[in-house]
Amino acid sequence: MKPVTVVGSINIDLFSYLDRWPKIGETVMVRETANTLGGKGANQAVAATKLGANATMIGAVGTDGFGRVAADQLAAFNVTADLIEKRDCATGMAFIDVGPDGDNIIRLASGANAQMQPEDLGPHLNQLSKSGVVLLQNEISLETSLKAAELARAGGALVIMDPAPAPHPAWTREVLSAFDVLTPNASEAGAILGKTPETLDEGRDGARHLRTFGLRGAIITLGEMGVAWSFEDQDGVEPAPKVTAIDTVAAGDCFNGALATALSRGEPMQSAIRFAMHAAALATTRKGASASLPTAAELEQFYTPDLV
Repeated sequence: MKPVTVVGSINIDLFSYLDRWPKIGETVMVRETANTLGGKGANQAVAATKLGANATMIGAVGTDGFGRVAADQLAAFNVTADLIEKRDCATGMAFIDVGPDGDNIIRLASGANAQMQPEDLGPHLNQLSKSGVVLLQNEISLETSLKAAELARAGGALVIMDPAPAPHPAWTREVLSAFDVLTPNASEAGAILGKTPETLDEGRDGARHLRTFGLRGAIITLGEMGVAWSFEDQDGVEPAPKVTAIDTVAAGDCFNGALATALSRGEPMQSAIRFAMHAAALATTRKGASASLPTAAELEQFYTPDLV
């Protein structure tokens, strides 16, 4: 199994669980609060590690107390962390409201994540070069992600970009072709394509279209409907397993971390997508971000590939 390297965001997430959504100007009591490690990058690294990958997280934190909390929590999840400290800067934070049906609204304060620069990756060249899969997201500067992709691809790694939050303006063909695989959700795909896929078949058409931008592949996640994909000379759709979702935070991050894990051990794309889809579905049945991510043993009880 080749290493998985994640280059991206590290946050501390502050959760509020609501019995109902407030109206504008209204104050409501929350049912429960929590704080945990988050950030799309950190979530992906934790997901990959818990599922058995040899994963390393490259990201930036501030020198504040939250930076120390983030480092401690990454260590608690057994993630190898190559952290870049940004002085006079706060660690990234996310303020997450979770509604009664498990849907959420997220407000981000980028902090140190926004200060991560392409030159910060120089000391990590060896890690990127030896990786089998490198995961990126859109919560650090595009310039830094592009540099990470360049260094990783030079070493032969497969580079997967999760374009979340959706880029505005939409990325050009030149930007998209810097990555190997794009993993947007339906709305993020719509921001690039100009039309949001609403069915699995439309998602497959959208994934095929995204490949024309110079990508080797595209995987569009459509929530409870499932996943549509196109990679090299294959494409398909995978209906989602039925679960009772209580919190969809980090489900996309779980998908990407699991996808990278399966690909790093040599699984074909369709098999890796099924593995990732079941991991993400299981994550939605638990509260939190990194805390919701399943272990390999937990996923094995939920998903047996031979029976699918």
